[in-house]
Amino acid sequence: MVNGLYTPQAPLAQFVKCFWYWEGAPQTHAKEQLMPNGEPAIIINLRDEPMRIYDPRDLTRCKTYGLAVLSGPRSRPFVIDTEQEDRVFGIEFQPGGSFPFFRVPSSEIADSDVDLECLWRGSVQELREQLLESSDIDTMFGLAEAFLLHQTMRPLQLHPGVAFALHRFCVRPHATTVASVLDRIGLSHRRFAQIFHDQVGLTPKSFSRVQRFQRVLRTVHRLPGIDWPDVALACGYYDQAHFIHDFQAFSGFTPTVYAVRATEHLNHVRLV
Repeated sequence: MVNGLYTPQAPLAQFVKCFWYWEGAPQTHAKEQLMPNGEPAIIINLRDEPMRIYDPRDLTRCKTYGLAVLSGPRSRPFVIDTEQEDRVFGIEFQPGGSFPFFRVPSSEIADSDVDLECLWRGSVQELREQLLESSDIDTMFGLAEAFLLHQTMRPLQLHPGVAFALHRFCVRPHATTVASVLDRIGLSHRRFAQIFHDQVGLTPKSFSRVQRFQRVLRTVHRLPGIDWPDVALACGYYDQAHFIHDFQAFSGFTPTVYAVRATEHLNHVRLV
């Protein structure tokens, strides 16, 4: 097994959470359901096999893509084939972080996947070939960082109101409302919702709910003896029914089933 993680410096740090590389034996389970976190990602399969994304409601249905995919910001779960995790390179964006690198607004790729060749014609294959020819992981990370900077299509900045809202929603999702953000940024609700949706991909309310769900996952991940009512209260849910409804909407599982099936990776849940 070979894997690595690289966190970029400025100016990419505000937009890219990390570059990562994974090479290892197939998992003991065939498929994993990925939880939504509101963050876009790029996945490049370094094996010569098209990528497949499955419908969590029907695992016999899938969509097939090329060798590199832009996975948009999610508010719903999706399913991957673990066989395709054999040798993979990825770019995990910060919330709203993919916006400067594509001409389409982030709202057009939300809860969906797009073949990168459709967005970065020609250059994706060149990057993939360079990654395959790299002698070590550090070289891969340097190539990807330089490539992404070259692909910049907009200024490396988000609207100040959006940047403020993202910080509040991510740091204090259990205690931040859209109204409290609007009180601080001086934009109308309609204007703020439009800019946020374009740059982040989800609506402010949906993104805030996803971050509250993520707070739950961080709280309980691989933790024995979970007191779910206490978790719900600490994470800002007003009652247990509200908590269970949101948890199932975002994960596809009840909280107790999630706890049993959770893997070492926060947002990965084993299926079959």
